[in-house]
Amino acid sequence: MRIKPNGDSGIWYVSRFVDDHNQDLLPAKFVPYLPSYRKISDVNLAHIDSLRQVGISIPKIYESIAAQAGGFNLVPFTKRDMYNEVRRQRALRNGDVNAALRFFERCARGDEKMFWRFEVGPDQHMSDLFWSDRRSQDDYKIFGDVLAFDATYGRNKYNLPVVVFSGVNHHNQTCVFATAMVSCESQALYVWVLRKFLECMGGKALKLVITNGDRSMRLAIQEVFPEAHHRLCSWHLLRNVTVNVCKPRFTMLLRSCLLLYHHTNDRLWCIKTTGAHNK
Repeated sequence: MRIKPNGDSGIWYVSRFVDDHNQDLLPAKFVPYLPSYRKISDVNLAHIDSLRQVGISIPKIYESIAAQAGGFNLVPFTKRDMYNEVRRQRALRNGDVNAALRFFERCARGDEKMFWRFEVGPDQHMSDLFWSDRRSQDDYKIFGDVLAFDATYGRNKYNLPVVVFSGVNHHNQTCVFATAMVSCESQALYVWVLRKFLECMGGKALKLVITNGDRSMRLAIQEVFPEAHHRLCSWHLLRNVTVNVCKPRFTMLLRSCLLLYHHTNDRLWCIKTTGAHNK
């Protein structure tokens, strides 16, 4: 489109218009997935609420709606849209917030290193919460070289993402370094969580972080811990291969490659331990 002024009249007019697009349009079958087209109807919202009240998870509800619609491609919204809608509907109640803060205050009386921080949203309700106790911080000092950073929608009544910072100790047991309950999974919020984690751990930066590949997580890690190495979780890699490749032998070989180093280290540790006992 080209627009020009019409002499001294001050009126602008379209002098040229080309109605041919200079790039291919999105195929019609993908149009419903554009953000402007995705919408959860009131009927679906009522259906989601009724199923959630009896303890059915969001993924199962989404599968049920897809089955009724005749396929996932006919559902006018995504699973993430459902999580976002649930998050908007649910907010931490004042009574629960006060109870949580009182709990942390009681813990702090017997644990001087008890650390907790929270943020208040625009509606003056607590929106995000981060906490870690002495034992978790001590474990991080010893076993914090490799850290798993994962957000999962646990079975909590708020249906909010729970972020867990975890690692593995010298007995191959999981140890939790810190936990957070957040209102959404945005880059800005992950940056806030990681900065609180850094503050809690006395400034000890991460060396290697394992995530599920979430883009917001990756960008937040690059911003707060630019020197940290980022790797993908082997469990998620194997799950993606199982779902997308559908070749059991290939999956088995990949699993062997991923876990070979772990098994080799276990064997060496057993040999060294046995040798020490024999001496």
